[in-house]
Amino acid sequence: MVYNAQNIDIKEVLKEENIKYDEKMLDDVLEYAKLMYKNKVKANIPMMEHVTGVATLVAKLRLDDVSIYASLLHGVVKCDEFNKEEFEKKFGKEILDIVLTVDKLSCLNLKTKEKLDSENLRNMFMAIAKDIRTLIIKLADRLYNMQNINNVDNEEVKNNMAKECLSIYAPIAHRLGMSNVKSELEDISFRILMDKEYHIVKSQIDEKKEERNKYIDERIKEIETKLKEQNIKATVYGRSKHFYSIYRKMTEKNCRADDLFDLLAIRIIVDTIKDCYAVLGIVHDMYKPMPGRFKDYIAVPKTNMYQSLHTTVFGEGGRPFEIQIRTWQMHKVADYGIAAHFAYKEKREKQTEADKKLVWLRQTLEIQKELQETGENIKNLKGEIFGEEVFVFTPKGDIKALPKGSTPIDFAYLIHQKIAEKMIGAKINSKMVPLNTKLENTDVIEIITSKNSKGPSRDWLKYVKTTTAKNKIISFLKQQGREENIAKGKEQFEKVLRKYKDSKEFFKDKYIDIALKKLGFKTLEDCYENIGFGSISEIKVVNKFVEVYKEANVANNVNIKKRSIEKKDTDISDAIIVENIKNCKVQLAKCCMPVPGDDIIGYITNANGVSVHRKDCKNLKALNLKNRTINVYWKKKLNMVTTTKIRVKATNTSKVLNDVLSVINKLKITFNEINTKTTQDNEIVIDISLYITDLINLKNVIKDIKKIESVYDVKRLI
Repeated sequence: MVYNAQNIDIKEVLKEENIKYDEKMLDDVLEYAKLMYKNKVKANIPMMEHVTGVATLVAKLRLDDVSIYASLLHGVVKCDEFNKEEFEKKFGKEILDIVLTVDKLSCLNLKTKEKLDSENLRNMFMAIAKDIRTLIIKLADRLYNMQNINNVDNEEVKNNMAKECLSIYAPIAHRLGMSNVKSELEDISFRILMDKEYHIVKSQIDEKKEERNKYIDERIKEIETKLKEQNIKATVYGRSKHFYSIYRKMTEKNCRADDLFDLLAIRIIVDTIKDCYAVLGIVHDMYKPMPGRFKDYIAVPKTNMYQSLHTTVFGEGGRPFEIQIRTWQMHKVADYGIAAHFAYKEKREKQTEADKKLVWLRQTLEIQKELQETGENIKNLKGEIFGEEVFVFTPKGDIKALPKGSTPIDFAYLIHQKIAEKMIGAKINSKMVPLNTKLENTDVIEIITSKNSKGPSRDWLKYVKTTTAKNKIISFLKQQGREENIAKGKEQFEKVLRKYKDSKEFFKDKYIDIALKKLGFKTLEDCYENIGFGSISEIKVVNKFVEVYKEANVANNVNIKKRSIEKKDTDISDAIIVENIKNCKVQLAKCCMPVPGDDIIGYITNANGVSVHRKDCKNLKALNLKNRTINVYWKKKLNMVTTTKIRVKATNTSKVLNDVLSVINKLKITFNEINTKTTQDNEIVIDISLYITDLINLKNVIKDIKKIESVYDVKRLI
């Protein structure tokens, strides 16, 4: 699906794809786009060429004319001349909504899924809830960028784009069933991030390519002849596997590419489901099937709507190869996913039915309602979206999809909250099992309930995988008696507290108030209650008390106090030389806080003179630098102090903070502010705001702190 958008006539593309459109509307869109994108460039490609390329990909994905118009206009929001009211009057609310939402989805431009926060996820879910076309256009936009990635000069930018694709965009394309988009994103990213491994895979595949092709061609002829004898109309051809998929399997199985069973593969496409099973019987008569390698995705479709029969058989010479059997409709869905199901050319009511076909979409909308801000929930949620799944059955044979690692508790909450709250046990494949048993593919789950059940216990929180189940358990426990939760929480807290020899010291009134404030609780009872119903762990609470105690006592023991800094005679404007401008107003940028010795550059602001940034400042990339930068230099002799911040990470020993402050004191450096936090893994993170004279001064601090035995990382924050 690679296209040279420079020479594309979008009208010809729509004609080829048989997409009906309003000619006047398209002419208006093209005229408006050319006016707005005039002289604008994205990744060294003219913006008009970029949007035409994206619109072409959207057309190839079989979306409607409204999607084409929105694709051509998806970059206008960032143009200075854009006016929302005028746009809506000219093109209508539907196109405006899609364009605005696609623009919001720029929040997905992140290095990895680990950096997705709750707001990013919420924006994505809102976009899906509003109109699935927005997400498909965004995927097309990213695919076009990746197809033209060689136009990007910066290697770091290239690598980040590739990481985003593997972590974010390819999994989303997979969830939407868009296998062509997923595979192309993965292969391009694979080549960029792991060029050596890419060429190893390529060379291994190329080694016996002719031999494999000859073997597959012979099998195709055999199958075509047999199907013709049985009067079954079919298209039979060889299927090539994508490089990244091959690489992953090679890594998992620790083998060469030509050792994989499905490297040799044939696809058979027929007209009806009945023919699919007839063909399966024929190929199993022709070739011996490999045990355990048959999968019926027609009877049990994947959650992204994929349907097909997969079987691995032994051909001539005992050589194994894979066969996939599907109908033309299944083939269309396998390539285009949800885009093949959304009939936008027809009445809106039909979307609802298409919407119901995608289980993941329904799950994301449900999750969006329940999304909470806690880090643990966000972590679990990202696992559900981008992680693997298991497919299990109800006793009536209905299929249910859950994240890998789910238990009968997750299954019960998926069926209904009231069933889960009355659950006293579970059967898997007709056998009673513990509630923490992890579900496997094709398991049949039966939930045992009782009217006398007391409801979920706090222990269930240890076993559940899904955010939905966890939130509902916590909600139930919250509704139980406050006194009961306080008593339970206090008991758990004190159990952990007893493990500390000096607990009597740090569990004093003067530390309790500070610790509770940092944890966000008004009283100790509130804290105990939250421990009791599971919204915070007792370990985290105890760690916070220890942290507060250390902060208070280390400062006293070392006798280090924040020292006030006298304002030096030298003003910032006197410390910086601005090329060709005298007496220019100068300020240090707060985003990167340069210190003397840093490589710096000036940015001419609208009203505040020249803002001085470090040359490696990330915020500079977001600014319009055209004709706004100016060379600036530090004066050779300076008498000034600037502020900077460092972060120290260390094993949480009793004296680490003391050691860090001792180093700072020996170097006669003053700190303005210090904040510490302790992780559940018993590591301490110390953020210190320092008064620094120059870059050498800063490097010496970092070098000496790194020498402390328990410290494993020190870096400059700003």
